[in-house]
Amino acid sequence: MVRFEDVSLRYGDSPNVLQDVSLQFDPGSFHFVVGNSGAGKSTLLKLMSLAHPPTSGHVWLFGRDTAALERHDRALLRRRVGVVFQDFRLLDHLTTMENVALPLKISGFRPDRIEQDVAELLSWVGLADHLHALPRTLSGGEQQRVAIARAVVARPSLLLADEPTGNVDDELGIRLLYLFEELNRLGTTVVVATHNEALVARFDHPVVRLSHAEVTISKSNHKSAAARV
Repeated sequence: MVRFEDVSLRYGDSPNVLQDVSLQFDPGSFHFVVGNSGAGKSTLLKLMSLAHPPTSGHVWLFGRDTAALERHDRALLRRRVGVVFQDFRLLDHLTTMENVALPLKISGFRPDRIEQDVAELLSWVGLADHLHALPRTLSGGEQQRVAIARAVVARPSLLLADEPTGNVDDELGIRLLYLFEELNRLGTTVVVATHNEALVARFDHPVVRLSHAEVTISKSNHKSAAARV
């Protein structure tokens, strides 16, 4: 699903955020990415979502070397990736339902199927009463749930979630992670970056730990890790 080969990344003349990282996420796996602020969690996800090219090394996505992709192929691969950004990136002029429906419209789903799927998902994340609300009328936590619903509604092959529980309480955070687990059971590979290690400890999934631009992998208690360094 994803493979890094000796990947390093730095911004400008700053020190490397990631240094010679080699790891692999197998299809159908679920991993947490943890580390202190500035450790490179968001950078790792941006490389996987094709938002940034590496400074050196190679990133493989769905079996393809991303450095060799043409623009059209890059766009097609991105459609298979659902991303939850820290800044949400909702479209201000669209309602909650319209924002979440975008991936389904792009994929050519029928309007009746879109309405049904979006309404059910928004009910699951506790936004059934905000279907027609614009983003500016929602709280930070509500906007975050809209962003999560938009990322998962089309059942992507790969889901990348950057601090998806950062603006919600622990009870709702656990419920959102259950949603990710359900998506994972349906075949989606899930990678969740978070600083909330207490929340991570409640789930039995391998943990990718970032520290000083380097990566280590901790296996879960009952499952073998699919990522390797």
